[in-house]
Amino acid sequence: MYASLLRQPFSHLILFCTFSILANITAFAADPSNSMSKALDGAKFVGETGEQRKGDHHADTITFKDGIFRSLDCKNWGFGSAPYSVEQQGETYLFSSTLVSPDLGTLEWKGTIIGDTANGTFRWTHKRWYGTIKRDYWFKGTRPSSQQ
Repeated sequence: MYASLLRQPFSHLILFCTFSILANITAFAADPSNSMSKALDGAKFVGETGEQRKGDHHADTITFKDGIFRSLDCKNWGFGSAPYSVEQQGETYLFSSTLVSPDLGTLEWKGTIIGDTANGTFRWTHKRWYGTIKRDYWFKGTRPSSQQ
């Protein structure tokens, strides 16, 4: 009888410890403050953006700060900033982020950074009652000389 009473609290302790460890691992993986998610923090790229297969383009600036990605041009259109993810492959950083506008849909950014050059693409998706708009855009930029 005493043996079963002793085993029950011990099994609860093991169960509690297991869940605590799993929760901490999950929180670390999702935490934008972990080192890889901040690998680009402080980076800024100034360049041009435009719609794919169109001749028009205009200035844009993208920044990475505190785990957050921003596009100045997209902000002017009502898209907020958002967390970014990054993966390093050798000297290349692959980044992605999804910017959201309450009225205009989403922008799904994907890009590469090699040295002082950033190249990216983003897809604007805007669902409406009469159909969905999907347009593809590009970005090409470099770090300002003050950051190099």
